[in-house]
Amino acid sequence: VEIIPLEVVVRNVAAGSLAKRLGIEEGTVLPRSIIEFYYKADALDDPMVSEEHITAFGWASPQEIDDVMALAIRVNDFLSGLFMG
Repeated sequence: VEIIPLEVVVRNVAAGSLAKRLGIEEGTVLPRSIIEFYYKADALDDPMVSEEHITAFGWASPQEIDDVMALAIRVNDFLSGLFMG
């Protein structure tokens, strides 16, 4: 098993770093789910990275990114239905 050094965050509501970074009011419902990737490196304070960074540094292939994103959205949809439904 190879561990990809990434944290995947799916956002449905503006909160925390997203609200602060973009100047969006906390609690604002987003027009659609947003997926963010963070490089897991405590010494660097887990910086946000793009799909381009991920493929350029060989952390994951484009297909693996697509698979991770699809799974993240499935989990998000399930949990959203569970907690909001």
